[in-house]
Amino acid sequence: MKKIFILYLITFGFLNAVNAQSVKDIVGVYSLRGGTHFLKPDQTFVLVGYATLITGKWELKDKGLVYFIPDYEKEKFTLYGRHNKNATDSSKIMLSYGFYDDETLLHFGPLKKPVPEFKRIFKPGHRHISFPYVYRAKGNSDEISFTYFPYEYDGKRNKEPEIYSFQNKEKFNDFIGFYWRVKNDNQPFYYQYRNDRLYSDEDTYSEKDDLKNALEEIEADFKTLISESNSTDFSPKKMYSTPLYNSIDVSPEELLLNYKFNEQKNAWLNILNYEQDEELSPDYDYNITNILFEYQKVEDFKKKNIVIKIDEVPIFISPYAD
Repeated sequence: MKKIFILYLITFGFLNAVNAQSVKDIVGVYSLRGGTHFLKPDQTFVLVGYATLITGKWELKDKGLVYFIPDYEKEKFTLYGRHNKNATDSSKIMLSYGFYDDETLLHFGPLKKPVPEFKRIFKPGHRHISFPYVYRAKGNSDEISFTYFPYEYDGKRNKEPEIYSFQNKEKFNDFIGFYWRVKNDNQPFYYQYRNDRLYSDEDTYSEKDDLKNALEEIEADFKTLISESNSTDFSPKKMYSTPLYNSIDVSPEELLLNYKFNEQKNAWLNILNYEQDEELSPDYDYNITNILFEYQKVEDFKKKNIVIKIDEVPIFISPYAD
């Protein structure tokens, strides 16, 4: 629809009638479909909607066109690891939400020549599988590899798919993996600015609100989030998770203030609220943050395109499978 709108403007000469705009003119707050758009003077933006937070950069093009470039993870896969001292002869990996967005495949261990075999993670179309998606393997592995095929392929898969092979030099045995699919909400897009209005299409627009006034009217934590969010770091050097894989954003200051590191568990324990071995309870809650596991990003990986074969029996099988 946006492309049609832009073509419409060009065709009828509307753009030629738009007065020259400046970056200063456009800075402000706009409520459009998808959420509230905060356009800041440094030409970064924050888009806040229902269960949505998108950051990125914006540029003013000719004739009042505003070009939005969302932040996104540049790599297809990222991997985090830690040492689970209670598991001496096995490894586990939680394959986070993104892995069911396409056909994704996994291989533990060195890639055997001439043609390595990858395990299918999900059967296409299976969605009724309980989170978290945890795969367990015997022993430890010096190498963990992933690859993918987009679901939208034309019936002919790439004979030599792109392989990501992570080197487990730290001998981690507890992992969290992420697959970053390029989605519609992280694709660049255009809006049209005219007469203190931002148009997402020819019939949909928002009046501009003053950025400073808008920030003064919202809650302090939210104000800080908008003011300080100039970009999104999808793959920080460290991440923190509860035992049931609820990822927690925690600052170093908050961690040292509220938690104490326990060497035996290799985890951070809440000073006031943690009860001994509470995480072993069979009904332990996903949202409890009394114990946090610290995962380190696995930085050493290689990408290459090779021929593979596929074990078609998926790791995770839906109880409602056909």
